[in-house]
This record gives sequence, structure tokens and C-alpha cells, in this order.
Amino acid sequence: MEALTKIKQMRKKYHLTQKDMADILGYKTAKAYHDIESGRTKLKLEHIKKLSTRFNIPVEKFFDNNIT
Repeated sequence: MEALTKIKQMRKKYHLTQKDMADILGYKTAKAYHDIESGRTKLKLEHIKKLSTRFNIPVEKFFDNNIT
């Protein structure tokens, strides 16, 4: 499973909106985050690090087959 799919699953698991995720990543609009989640904008390592910290998940978990 790819990192973008995992991030979307995490967003839904925690009942967060795309605007919530944009705020976590430091974007002003939900559209900016949507472009990442949809693959239009490349996911950066700094994004994964921020999400890792926010959700208390090791960075490695974004790249393996389990999201728990």
C-alpha cells in the first residue's frame, strides 16, 4: 500500500477533513492538501515527518503494509 493511501486512511480514521490535514501540514487551503492526497502534488518527506509526529506513528509505517 502506498503512502498516499495510508495518509487518506489515517485522515478518515481520525475523522479529519482535508482542511484539518492542510492545517497540520502548514497549508492555507484544503485544495493544497487535496492535491497531495490525489497525487497531483508530490508528497514530501517533510509532510510525512509532520504526520508522523502528529499521529505518533514512525515514519517507516508510511512505507510498510500495515498502518496500525
